[in-house]
Amino acid sequence: MNNEHVRNISDSIKRVIDGLGPKSEILEVHSHWEEIVGLTIAEHCSPKKLEKNSLLVEVDHPGWSTEIKYLESDLLNRLRQKIPELEVSEIKVRVKSK
Repeated sequence: MNNEHVRNISDSIKRVIDGLGPKSEILEVHSHWEEIVGLTIAEHCSPKKLEKNSLLVEVDHPGWSTEIKYLESDLLNRLRQKIPELEVSEIKVRVKSK
């Protein structure tokens, strides 16, 4: 593939994601999640939904819920640094049902 085709595909993907509105924001969070929370947390916790100013994170064990709430302020700051247009002021946590 030449550079023009790659650029056209990249532009097309960006237009599709931008057209998703709020859904594109959660995709953006997903794409940077490991950078924001670190590998260990990313292995046990994942972003699920953005609703109003809240990010819903799903964890695989109740202990991770405590960890996320403890780190909430730091994680929110990292989110804002990585994705400045994101307006999230709290993180809600739910434990994944088995």
